[in-house]
Amino acid sequence: MSENKRSKVKPQGTGEGGPNRMGMAMAKKMMGQMGPGGGPPEMMRKMMAQRGQGEAKAPMEQMIGMCSEMLQAIRETNALAVHVTPELDQIFTGWLEGLQAKAGEMIAKGETDGAALASPLGVTEASANYLLYRLATAGQVTLRAKART
Repeated sequence: MSENKRSKVKPQGTGEGGPNRMGMAMAKKMMGQMGPGGGPPEMMRKMMAQRGQGEAKAPMEQMIGMCSEMLQAIRETNALAVHVTPELDQIFTGWLEGLQAKAGEMIAKGETDGAALASPLGVTEASANYLLYRLATAGQVTLRAKART
């Protein structure tokens, strides 16, 4: 294959809603959670503080453990993304867009939340919340937050 043709080939798993896009969304979310003046060092401190609850490990050992966990998560995500064919990517994207449309229709009937959407959509609350996030970033809904009781 010539260099010109090779540069036009789209990598697998990069379609709308594909694994690579979801990975980037997760990375952006993590960066957003760092807050002002955060950055990777602040994120590391927060993660170490969370991991330190109930564990008596040295900071370097905690950091190595966190890095190992992150690398394993990246390996698992990459393993899935590598095997995604354009056909499967289209099927997944279509399914995701269908769920998003159903969620939008339910929201049009009245205010709701992820917990109320989950069962009718046949997904977990976390997945329903992700659909709400997608609708919000597309400008189709407005999200509100309140403390759980």
